[in-house]
Amino acid sequence: MGHIREIYPELEKRNARAVVILAESLQRMQKFLESHKYPFPVLSDVRRTTAKDYGVYVRLNFESVNIARPACFILDASGIIKYIYVGRIQTDFPKDEALFAVLDDLMV
Repeated sequence: MGHIREIYPELEKRNARAVVILAESLQRMQKFLESHKYPFPVLSDVRRTTAKDYGVYVRLNFESVNIARPACFILDASGIIKYIYVGRIQTDFPKDEALFAVLDDLMV
């Protein structure tokens, strides 16, 4: 989430907003968010419903149990998904340039 905070000004320049959904309990997140501020909403998906709906839920693999893979979805103004990136491991994220290119195309 820290990286999203770093690139958030670039997202705003492209009229984009971020929402982070974590497969964590609300109580655990609230404790963390008390000392870490973000310019975007951070939501809890404790039952992993959203993670399952978006196909990023991981029941069990070599590095994790009952979590969501890191993922990025870009939706247009109508709510249509225009970009999907699902990480293969917990440290796999899309390149900033790829995100910015999609957002730039949506601005045209």
